[in-house]
Amino acid sequence: MDEPSKPGSERPGSEHPEAEQNPGERAALAPDGATDGATDGTVVPQASSQAQDQPKTVLQCWSGAAIATAFGYGAYSLTTKIATNFAAHPFTSSNFIAVRISTAVRTLVVGMFTLATTIFAFAALGLLALGIQTALQKLRPEAPPGA
Repeated sequence: MDEPSKPGSERPGSEHPEAEQNPGERAALAPDGATDGATDGTVVPQASSQAQDQPKTVLQCWSGAAIATAFGYGAYSLTTKIATNFAAHPFTSSNFIAVRISTAVRTLVVGMFTLATTIFAFAALGLLALGIQTALQKLRPEAPPGA
């Protein structure tokens, strides 16, 4: 049985006596709410908002598009190789359930790689368009604030 804590029984410098009773909640009691995930309540400095507010450059957009294109091409290559391999080596069995499970797994594998290809393709197109938009905004002169 736990005894109720007596006034003055907490450790010196403890701002939250209830945290001593339940150490798992100490991380939630950090002053700004940012912790490193540990239960000791260690506060992690947060990134400044100035770094997040800066617009992306054209080079950043287009290099991201190139990386997404490379990953998309890799996923596309794997998709075609896996699909042709599955088509060249059909699963044969006298067990109807095994054939159904094999078909479902093969469809799932090809579908997941196709999904990855599509996601990377759209990411590449979006980053390319963002780069074009950023380039056009830099070419246009900014309007004066009063206009």
